[in-house]
Amino acid sequence: MNKKQTEKLLFSVAGVLIMAVIVVAANVILGFAKTRIDLTAERLFTLSDGTKKILDQLAAQNQYAEIRFYFSNERDVHPVIKNYGQRVEDLLNELRVYSRGRIDIKKLNPQPDSDEQDAARLDGVEGQPIQAGEEVYLGLAVSIAPEKVAIPFLDPQRETLLEYDIVRALSQVMSSKKATIGVMTPLPVFGQEMNPMMMRMG
Repeated sequence: MNKKQTEKLLFSVAGVLIMAVIVVAANVILGFAKTRIDLTAERLFTLSDGTKKILDQLAAQNQYAEIRFYFSNERDVHPVIKNYGQRVEDLLNELRVYSRGRIDIKKLNPQPDSDEQDAARLDGVEGQPIQAGEEVYLGLAVSIAPEKVAIPFLDPQRETLLEYDIVRALSQVMSSKKATIGVMTPLPVFGQEMNPMMMRMG
């Protein structure tokens, strides 16, 4: 083996080793990264800034939400519904991860005459009729007790608005305020007499 062949071999081996080191280093960095990186063309797993703001408010207000996702994930379900249901589930998981435990996701598969079907009806989620009188479920309910907002059916034709629809429902239950009961009486309240001027206010 002449000198030129030896140098060529050494450069080839060195190149392979360098590439191997780069690949290993990249895997280590990605493995320890705290943020999830979106590698899909449609950016399916990237939450919008508006969504992140709502989820941050959920933590700031010390609130916990539950999302009950009703999905008929059967073998004979139309591929469009099945694929879209998976898309919804993936988005819900992203919301759960970003919320850091503030959102609990419950997935239910309503069957005829089942507790899950009864729960769907109570939540306002409607089954969509298909062939042979059967129904398919693809909806959800967002709740922060005692408030609840339902999306009866997640229409695949609104896929571009999916994140908006779900986060809007979350925002609605977050912003709902409980009624405040005022006490108006001339009698002492908490050991003190009420100021007559305060009684006239409101």
